[in-house]
Amino acid sequence: MTKIKSWFTRKKEKGEDGPRERLNVFTGIFFGILIVMSAMMLGLLLWALLTSFKSAEEFRVNKYGFPQAWAFGNFATVLKKIAVPITMNIGGVPTKANIGMMMQVIYSLLYAGGGGIIMMIVPCIVAYLTCKFPYKFSKFINVFVVVAMIIPIVGSQAAELSLLRALHLYDSIIGNWIQKFHFLGMYYLVFFAAFKGVSKEYSEAASIDGASEFTIMVRIMLPMVKTVMLTVFLIKFIELWNDYQNPMLYLPSYPTVAFGVYYMSVVNRTNDISTTVRLAGSILMAVPVLILFVCFKDKLIGNLSMGGVKE
Repeated sequence: MTKIKSWFTRKKEKGEDGPRERLNVFTGIFFGILIVMSAMMLGLLLWALLTSFKSAEEFRVNKYGFPQAWAFGNFATVLKKIAVPITMNIGGVPTKANIGMMMQVIYSLLYAGGGGIIMMIVPCIVAYLTCKFPYKFSKFINVFVVVAMIIPIVGSQAAELSLLRALHLYDSIIGNWIQKFHFLGMYYLVFFAAFKGVSKEYSEAASIDGASEFTIMVRIMLPMVKTVMLTVFLIKFIELWNDYQNPMLYLPSYPTVAFGVYYMSVVNRTNDISTTVRLAGSILMAVPVLILFVCFKDKLIGNLSMGGVKE
């Protein structure tokens, strides 16, 4: 240790920072790359926002500049054209109906909100149990999660659809929630690491006071990782809000906003649905996500730190 300190002292006397200088150069290059990537993403978002306020005629001659005449009618066209036709069984009689924007928002909240809560709370509880009770079965679950993340699941949708139809869970919001009722994935490992960082003295003190295991989990341990829980919920909510493939496959009678934009842009493409109108639909779909990001940006990009007694 003395030799290492004397080496750094000699380097400092000679005016050579050594590793510190190289670290600063690497950090500068890294942040430079991040700045360039962020500028590209923000530039694309700004271009999409400006284009959504252009008419189709102006977009042909002015693809990258500011709009000369702000075409707010694009958003009205989206609200009118985003409707998705479905077939409903009313009294055993097939009936056609159009699901508009308002119902799509409700279905999106049920799909993204309910699914986000389930995909957050289930791996959290399982991770707490495997961390709290380190038995052989707990170690098996840890290995099983990692192996399940490695095994490819390509081509399993046909079998999954057949199983859902056999269990009468197909085309049902509750059935879709049951599909998400699992703990497999990366966020199980995130919660496991979070509970590993919590001192056992909290649960031991509560146990001495007579608290049950359920009380310890709900009132002491889960609040200790509430920052991680909120972050995971926001990430899953944004992921499900932007998802249109799974509602198209598993919830054809409950089209979400993302599926409505997809249907308007791809399936129901007509002459009056131009590029500007499709971008206006994308901007409308991104508004709730932007509001969530602004309200909870500190939770998403801030440091996830925990205080308390250290072992």
